[in-house]
Amino acid sequence: MRSFARLTRIGVLLCVVLACVLSLQLMGLAAVDPPRGARWTEARARWNAQALDSYAIAVRIEALGRVCVQRLEVHGVWVRRVIENTCDALWVDPLTVDELFALASDIENIPASRCTPTPYDCPCHRVFTLRRIEYDAGYGFPSAIIARSEVRFNPTARDFWEHLWEERNLPVCQPARRRFTVQVLSLTPLAPYPAQTSTINGGQQAAP
Repeated sequence: MRSFARLTRIGVLLCVVLACVLSLQLMGLAAVDPPRGARWTEARARWNAQALDSYAIAVRIEALGRVCVQRLEVHGVWVRRVIENTCDALWVDPLTVDELFALASDIENIPASRCTPTPYDCPCHRVFTLRRIEYDAGYGFPSAIIARSEVRFNPTARDFWEHLWEERNLPVCQPARRRFTVQVLSLTPLAPYPAQTSTINGGQQAAP
């Protein structure tokens, strides 16, 4: 009788697990926009075709529960002037357009599933609930980089089922939700910076 009751409890538990897993997986499939590397390539080509030598850019960043702003003047690949930067606490480098493209590529290349708590113990995994890169229709630069992720059960891993069998309960997969957003507030072309000059023997010579 006890064996029958035990098997019944296990059967009910498995049904609950499968129902939860299926619902979560369907929710994930519906919510996540798949990365599109071709769009990055097309947008990069469109930006390069603009040949903007100098521009001013304002960026809003949301990460680790904080929000900050950067306002920069950029010449070529260099930041010529920092007008405002409240992102020191987040350790975020100045986000020029080149840096935005690099960041967009990094976000797109993150695996859709990452084991947790460690790469070698995988009853849970961190998955994207939203991953989207938007590009400016005119200039082509990444205008918004949005990533949302959380921890869920990982029924595709052997560790999940071993934990369920040995412990007779589900692994503890705390959601640990993460939000990361980069939004370009404005990008304004600037007149090219004049070439620097240096005086040699009373005359002027363009610096290299």
